[in-house]
Amino acid sequence: MFREMRRGKQALRTAACEEVLERGTAGVLAVAGDDDYPYAVPLSYVYDAGRQAIYFHSALSGHKLDAVRRNSKVSFCVVDKDSVIPKEYTTYFRSVIVFGTIRILEDSGEKYHAIEALALKYAPDDSREGRDGVIGDGTRFCMLKLKIEHMSGKEARELSRHKLDIAADKWKLRDTACLYEKESRAVYSANAEKWGNVIIKISEDKKELKSGFDMLKALDGAGCCKAYEFDGALGVAVIERIFPGSPLREEPNPERRVEAFYGVFQTIHTNGAACEGYETYMDWLERAEQFCKDSCVKEEISEKMHRAYQIGKEMFAKYPERVLLHGDLHHDNILLGSAGYCMIDPKGIVGPEIFDIPRFLLNEFGYASGEEAKAHMQRLLGLLTEKTGYCVEDMEKLLFMEGILDVVWCMEDGEYTEEVLSSLNCFFGETLP
Repeated sequence: MFREMRRGKQALRTAACEEVLERGTAGVLAVAGDDDYPYAVPLSYVYDAGRQAIYFHSALSGHKLDAVRRNSKVSFCVVDKDSVIPKEYTTYFRSVIVFGTIRILEDSGEKYHAIEALALKYAPDDSREGRDGVIGDGTRFCMLKLKIEHMSGKEARELSRHKLDIAADKWKLRDTACLYEKESRAVYSANAEKWGNVIIKISEDKKELKSGFDMLKALDGAGCCKAYEFDGALGVAVIERIFPGSPLREEPNPERRVEAFYGVFQTIHTNGAACEGYETYMDWLERAEQFCKDSCVKEEISEKMHRAYQIGKEMFAKYPERVLLHGDLHHDNILLGSAGYCMIDPKGIVGPEIFDIPRFLLNEFGYASGEEAKAHMQRLLGLLTEKTGYCVEDMEKLLFMEGILDVVWCMEDGEYTEEVLSSLNCFFGETLP
């Protein structure tokens, strides 16, 4: 229904799009105006992530209201960044466009919610009494609600390089080289006068980047790379580069893979950081289930995501301990260093310790296929039970949960999902765990 972005490598992830909408202060609403002329009008707004909606304030009459009464289909654009670079005859930009249907709010409860949300965004320091004095009973206001059906964002690939230049100057980095550039994330290697060989991570998902950095900082090198510097305004983190840096994926022996995984697993949780202020795994599951409800996903996926959410609740209740988890402890995030294997790139998410096992198991599907995959996974589950004491049944449930969560995240980002689904279906068959 909605076009795919032609230059997909410049596309922003959903989380980065939402950040743009949350921090933006104005955008342009495009409606079908008089005599078939498009009518684009700049407006203040507030984004409600929970309701997947954008609210606007409007005069009680006018061109805009006449247009939305005739045709409720609209688009809305927010420009987050537009740095002009004269010597390159270009701009370093970032913007988001949403499509959806718009309506005039009639329900008094939702109307008040929209007015208050706008007030909190644009006058956050005002008191409750002050807001109530302005809002009154809400009858003086006309509020519009744009229900989001599709969202896309785009940024100049040069933005990451621009941030890298700033970071290099700030922390005296030299010999920078690109390791990874995609969408709103990039990873570079460099040499720092103060720390030696380092990795520079740049991300528009600054919240996740900071959570992971804070986890590394708290662990202080115990089972992980060291964390050096973080710039929240830029969305840049500087961390230790691990040598030789061979990923666990390259280890052919499954027993040794389990041994290496368990060594990292127990170290980062034994010496973990405090959990206050971090998101929980249930937050991830709730957002994924809401995405399925709000999007046109297959009924099969929606049902499986609901089961994954139920498993998450069940395991959170069964295992009441809370630790700071890696959140993505797969084979390529466990690297061989001079002192043995250690982890990199944590997400910093709160949950029971067992929740850091299924991502490792999910990667193990890549070592066998068909009936051999079942036997291989059962063997791995047995080895992990011996190491951790967790029962096979619970780890199987969490493997299903993690796999479906991965499928939904891929769908959200417009990426391929059939491989993971095929592996899960082969292992679990028709019966959900």
